[in-house]
Amino acid sequence: MLPIIKYIILNGVRDRLYIGLMLLIIASISLSIVIGSTFMIEQRQTTLIFSAAVTRLFFIIGFILFVCITLNRSFENKEIEFILSKSISRYKIILSYMIGYISSAIIILAPIMLTLYIIANVNIHGLIIWSITMLLETLIVIIFSIVAALILNNIFTSILVTICFYTLSRMVGVFVLTASIAENIQQFTNNSMMSMLKAISVLFPRIDLFSQSEWLIYGVKNFDNLGIIIIQSIIYITLLSLMAFYDFKRKQF
Repeated sequence: MLPIIKYIILNGVRDRLYIGLMLLIIASISLSIVIGSTFMIEQRQTTLIFSAAVTRLFFIIGFILFVCITLNRSFENKEIEFILSKSISRYKIILSYMIGYISSAIIILAPIMLTLYIIANVNIHGLIIWSITMLLETLIVIIFSIVAALILNNIFTSILVTICFYTLSRMVGVFVLTASIAENIQQFTNNSMMSMLKAISVLFPRIDLFSQSEWLIYGVKNFDNLGIIIIQSIIYITLLSLMAFYDFKRKQF
């Protein structure tokens, strides 16, 4: 397993993932500092909000591209078939890829944490919780990207599907709020739109609860959300992992 994990990490170096993402994040943080300095009050808070939001966006999209491209390239270049010729189970191959991708995420996230702490003197406990939930969010997206790449066997389709999954997961909170308001005012009841909103809120994780920017400023105030985050992470990581294991096991080479 260790050679595969090292291979994934080195793939990030070869594809300029670490340098590219860090340059984008540095540029976005610099822009956030400029935007924050234009505000008359709460300059630090504004800088943090912009920095955290844009950093999260670049970070997630970067890893969606990285996972889908490298995994599809592994199939096209027969690298997976070469690995299968060795004495290693299919489960361990997928597990090694997951560990390799999340290790790459940690390599990038560590300097991001340090940068945010230096530029804005963030709440240290909030930063730690923000970073942990960011890793859980990234792990869910990484495993979904692996599942999409395995099932669809197409780089662009798997990227688009994963971006749609992440976007809808980020918007679940809006869907839940819309459905609850509609029920309270007794509108759209038994409506196809209401049913669709409820279905989305059930099927997709509440990623909008993860890595909240306000934690960096005020710390964590509502610990109930942390319980939801942990439970959803366990459920979705387990289900998506089982899907990846099952699909890869049944593939014919």
